Amino acid sequence: MTTHQDLLTRFENLRLEYIALLNEKDVLLQWGKPQLLALYATRIGTFQVNLLQLQLRVKALKRKLEMVRGSLARQEKPDLIAIELAVAAELAEAEQTIMRETAAIESGKDLLNHLVSNEDSAALRQVFKAMAKRLHPDVNPQLTEAQQQLWQLAKEAYETCDLEKLKALSVVFEEALRDAEHTPKTWSSAVLEERIGFLEAGIRRLKDELMAIRQQFPFDLESQIHDTAWVEQQTKEIEEAIQALQHIEQELLQEYQQLTSQIP
Repeated sequence: MTTHQDLLTRFENLRLEYIALLNEKDVLLQWGKPQLLALYATRIGTFQVNLLQLQLRVKALKRKLEMVRGSLARQEKPDLIAIELAVAAELAEAEQTIMRETAAIESGKDLLNHLVSNEDSAALRQVFKAMAKRLHPDVNPQLTEAQQQLWQLAKEAYETCDLEKLKALSVVFEEALRDAEHTPKTWSSAVLEERIGFLEAGIRRLKDELMAIRQQFPFDLESQIHDTAWVEQQTKEIEEAIQALQHIEQELLQEYQQLTSQIP
């Protein structure tokens, strides 16, 4: 027979497991993902942007050649300025993609230059986890408005890696933190069973979310991103593709110049 104490023990174990999973998810999304993206962008992204830029130039040359030939086939004088503008408009979306990739590289460099130390990172997560036990709405559904505002401040400090602010919040609002701790011992067995059901469902959902996150980019390449040999192989393949495209670009450019030089 399940006693009230058994329910209390079960509730507390589930509560701690739920908070641990929440913290794991926060660490993955707020720390792991940005850092992996930054590493990928700075180690491989620069080469990929160079390749994208070259691919765009080759595509533009092919399109301009096609349009000039079309005009000549119709026995019309090609309007080279109009053709340049038309091709630029057609490829504007690809140009935007390159700009976004370039911005990601610069952002990645900035992030890697401003990473907090491993010690500060661990301390930040520890303070945030302690506050989450008391203030996370999923675990504490009866928070006051003031406690909810404190939780938002704590999240902002955590997401911006502001350890000193997070520590200050935990000290200044200690009373509010104590008030946020509820007392399951006063709950009836029926209420405890209901809350246990909520936590069990929440734990299943979080585990599914964590599995899905780890299967997505960049986590699916995490070991490779840290593997120098893999990075070198990737960059070598991109550089080889760039060299091949450079020859094509030169041939197309010569063809375009010869074709347009014949226009009266």
